[in-house]
Amino acid sequence: MKFDTTLTPERIAKYTAAGGWNDRSLLACFEHHVAHTPDQVAVVSPDGARLTYAELGKSVETIASNLHAAGLGQGDVLSVQLPNCAELVLLHLAALRLGAVTNPLLPNYRTKELSYILNQAGTKICVIPSVYRRFDYAAMYAELRTSLPGVAEIFVRGAHDYAGLGSWETLLTEPATPAPRPSADCNEVSLLAFTSGTESNPKGVMHSENTMMYGTQAMARLLDLTSQDVIWTPSPMGHGTAFQWGMRLSITIGGRLVLQDLWDPAEALRLIAREKCTFTLGATPFASMLLECPEIGEHDLSSFRIFGCAGAPIPEQLGARFREQTGCTLIGMWGMTECFVGSASREDDQPEKLWLTDGAAMPGAELAIFDETRTRTLAPGEVGELATRGPHVALGYFQDPERTQATFRADGWLFSNDLATIDEKGYIRLVGRMKEIINRGGLKISVREMEELLLSHGSFSAVAIVPVPDPRMVEKGCAFIVRRPGATASFREVTDYLESRGIAKYKLPEYFIPLDELPMTASGKIQKAQLKADFIAGKFSSLDEVGAA
Repeated sequence: MKFDTTLTPERIAKYTAAGGWNDRSLLACFEHHVAHTPDQVAVVSPDGARLTYAELGKSVETIASNLHAAGLGQGDVLSVQLPNCAELVLLHLAALRLGAVTNPLLPNYRTKELSYILNQAGTKICVIPSVYRRFDYAAMYAELRTSLPGVAEIFVRGAHDYAGLGSWETLLTEPATPAPRPSADCNEVSLLAFTSGTESNPKGVMHSENTMMYGTQAMARLLDLTSQDVIWTPSPMGHGTAFQWGMRLSITIGGRLVLQDLWDPAEALRLIAREKCTFTLGATPFASMLLECPEIGEHDLSSFRIFGCAGAPIPEQLGARFREQTGCTLIGMWGMTECFVGSASREDDQPEKLWLTDGAAMPGAELAIFDETRTRTLAPGEVGELATRGPHVALGYFQDPERTQATFRADGWLFSNDLATIDEKGYIRLVGRMKEIINRGGLKISVREMEELLLSHGSFSAVAIVPVPDPRMVEKGCAFIVRRPGATASFREVTDYLESRGIAKYKLPEYFIPLDELPMTASGKIQKAQLKADFIAGKFSSLDEVGAA
């Protein structure tokens, strides 16, 4: 497989000289741990099974040899659609051992997404579950198989009766011959992670070992993470957040990875206490749900030190309450699959930086706010498009030159489509997506600003504001809210509170819809497109129209 990337000799020289790229792969880190700390527990599976680095090392060699015998070689793509499990860790390491490219897939992808991704990626081998959460993956892939001419083999974890599909167990048998060890090049693509847009086909983000290892090594130094740390991962590793900041970060530092499969805040608290977890990075709503769990006072969470929050703002009250009740510090972060993380606050930052910003640039990286032409950087406090540049930026979109050119500029800047400000000390604050603006009669309203103000009222555990169509005003704001237990404030009282904060009346949401919970993606992001579609379809009977001047 040939990967045309944005990488240039100048970029390699620049980030190598600066120390951002050191040509150390995750496989090299892993093999170091196998040799020096073989008895350290490396992975705790959702079923409680515990695997040491030595046990992982032996299995990786076996699986790599059998994958090679099945046709997987250097530069080939291995697509893995598994829930959080030790097998996913083994497969990524085995792919690295062969010089192959891992393509992780979320378990909730179905025929439409998979038929595009697997053909676009040129996948050589797939590994899937037989049945997961009552869905028959083996049946789906047996039907897909005829439309995947490039796929040589599909291995299924679990029993099945479909001809033409292999068995996971064959990858664990003693291989006839060991796999060859190709020469390693940390600037070659080793990860192909597809990220879905709302208006087009998914984009295949290409990362190398250098771009990814910069991130995990920089994060470890920033937060003082060592082999003694235990990383709890409740987000799906089929998504870039958990793949990078769960699995790859844990192996980089030689720590322990604790996997949670199905989200359950009570089970999460039990895992954190039992395994003495110290760190996680995930969506902010997970932190909120932990704090709201009735069982939070029943567990010793004293080991839990840092919760990196991404994808949504940290309400100041949440940050303070979380630290008070658990001792753990929530830290604001910003990132995307195209760079994994571009900014982070520090554990010892003051509260206004921890919880009222999305952090400052990672060491060796740059952040800037650009005007709408993307030619002029803006002064502190001005709202514009957030861009980042540095050794963390991906190598473009696979076989997608048009969208690569639109996002990755030749001078190294990655444009995010996020609107943000930056302060004099370099800390950024996201104010919304460029498309996440309510156009109310020509007046623009920041969705994020209003969401944060609603959360500051204290009556709601979760808020999502969505622009909905209006024949007269073009768009109006609709607030979907989840009430805290016992909260009784009326919507009129809430809007009075917002006005008391000095907010112009035109910014107030004009519809309030109470829900038991907000719909979430598998990675913990609110599904605003679904909420908007359901509103337009008239699916909400409980709707309070407040009205704004």
